[in-house]
Amino acid sequence: MTRVTFLGTGNFKGIERYWNGFVLDDHILVEPSPTALPHLRRCGIDAAGLDVVAISHFHADHTFGWPFLLLELLHRHVATPLHVVGPPRVEQFLRTMMDVAGVPGIHEEAHEKLDIRYVEVDCSWQVAGPLRFRAVEVDHVAHLDCYGYVFERDGATVGYSGDTRPGPGLDAIAAASDTLILECNGPHHPAAGHMEVAHVEALRERFPGLPFVLTHLGTEVEAGHIERCLVPDDFQTVEI
Repeated sequence: MTRVTFLGTGNFKGIERYWNGFVLDDHILVEPSPTALPHLRRCGIDAAGLDVVAISHFHADHTFGWPFLLLELLHRHVATPLHVVGPPRVEQFLRTMMDVAGVPGIHEEAHEKLDIRYVEVDCSWQVAGPLRFRAVEVDHVAHLDCYGYVFERDGATVGYSGDTRPGPGLDAIAAASDTLILECNGPHHPAAGHMEVAHVEALRERFPGLPFVLTHLGTEVEAGHIERCLVPDDFQTVEI
């Protein structure tokens, strides 16, 4: 079984739910959202114990917690390696974020004192520390490289859609997964680039036995009628 702790389950707007992000087995952070660090603390997960940080794409709700997380690790004098998995140029993107945040010195000091190892995804099976994973390109926005993931966990696979509309990438992730953590943004303006409840229903028809766990939720999402579909709350831990 894999333990999934949701630091947030909301979409970009952050209405009623905090921004999407979750931790696998207390050691793998998926999406360093703006509130990732305080929510790790709230959930009793030690940031210093993270082995991997995985990023699906470079939108703010998925990445803007990085400066605070990096500062925490620096102040904690973390000695173990931290693997940062993300789209091509992930290291440069996060370096630029520190410049924009006005704290470039933190980036330089952290990379002198900590063992941070960047892993750019290439859509093959890859390894980042203790994690074996495969990234799959998904259809979200044209101006960014956007990915979902298949994570290998104790002989099973946990899929994560990232932000996506329906398409071949999402179907490939679903086909490779024993459980799928799936975005359901709901009605959105512009609507393109995200899943709605009708899309989840259609995916259920194509993958009738696959458990879904919904995240990146809008306020309009009502999915209780979909079989084998869990809608967690912020700060909830589920076993999958």
